[in-house]
Amino acid sequence: MLRGLRNRMKRANEPRVLILGLDNAGKTTILNKLGVAEEHPTEAPEGPTQGFNVMDVHRDGKHAKLCDLGGQRALREYWEDYYANTDCIMYVVDSSDQRRLREAHEAFIDVVKGVPNVPVLVLANKQDLATAKDPQFVAESLELNDFRDRRWHIQGCSAKSGEGLEESIAWIFDVCSAK
Repeated sequence: MLRGLRNRMKRANEPRVLILGLDNAGKTTILNKLGVAEEHPTEAPEGPTQGFNVMDVHRDGKHAKLCDLGGQRALREYWEDYYANTDCIMYVVDSSDQRRLREAHEAFIDVVKGVPNVPVLVLANKQDLATAKDPQFVAESLELNDFRDRRWHIQGCSAKSGEGLEESIAWIFDVCSAK
C-alpha cells in the first residue's frame, strides 16, 4: 500500500501536497477538515497516524491531493520516500507546545533540504489555545527568513475550528498554479 502512494502517477494540474510535522501537531485533523477521503486511512482510531492518509481537496474547480504522513520520530526517517513528485509541503507546527519548537525546527530543516525549490506552507496550528505562540514567533523559531530559495508562507490556524485553513488551501492553489 505504501509503495502504491509513492509510485502513483500524478494527474495533470493536480498538485501533490505532503503534510508533515511532529506527532500531535494536528496534521490529520487539518486533513479531515479540508478533504474528502480517497483511500482507507491507516490511522488508529483516536490515535496518531501510523502510516499515511490521503485525501483529495476540491475548491472552485481546482483539485489537489493531500498526503498526511505520521510524525513520530521513528516514522520521520521514511518521509524522504515520499518527496518525489511533491509540488508543495504543508508543514504543521503545534504553536502551543513551545518546548517542542526546537525539535519542529530540526525536522523542518531536514524536510526543506530533502525537497529543494518546493514551496512551503507552514501552519501555526492551535491558535485557539491560550498558550499558542503567534505565527511570527513560529516563523522565527523555524528561521523561515533564511529560506530565500523558495516561496513560503506562514498561516495561523486552528484545525479544530477550521480557522485559517481555507486561506491555506487558496495559497497552495495559487503557488502551484503559478509554476
